[in-house]
Amino acid sequence: MKIKKIDKFLIYVNIILFIYYAFQLLVFTDEFAIKNIGLFNHAIAGLSEILGIIFFSLSLGLTIILFKGIDNQLPLFITILLLQFFISLNFWRYILTDSPGETNLETIMINALIFSFSFLLTLVFIFNNRKYL
Repeated sequence: MKIKKIDKFLIYVNIILFIYYAFQLLVFTDEFAIKNIGLFNHAIAGLSEILGIIFFSLSLGLTIILFKGIDNQLPLFITILLLQFFISLNFWRYILTDSPGETNLETIMINALIFSFSFLLTLVFIFNNRKYL
């Protein structure tokens, strides 16, 4: 099935977000951990790099879908949807409990909004393409 323009836009938005976070996590591991988590040690660095690799892999999978089509790709989109939901839920938990740890609530709020927005976009994409997925 040929991908509609609005669906391509939704996939591009997800690719850009995943690439941005993957780049931040892989290239600027130390700075990203200190700014967004509030501290840095080797365990956090390792987990940040693993998460960056996962984000990069998901963006690569979405890029391949742009060329191959969305047919039968529901497991990948459900994985992305759940990942975005649980990450945004975790960020909102920090905001609602007013416990940002070593970082500030503004940074956490921005990340919560970004992941919530991307979750909603992915949900719209899945709903619009449920026949083909």
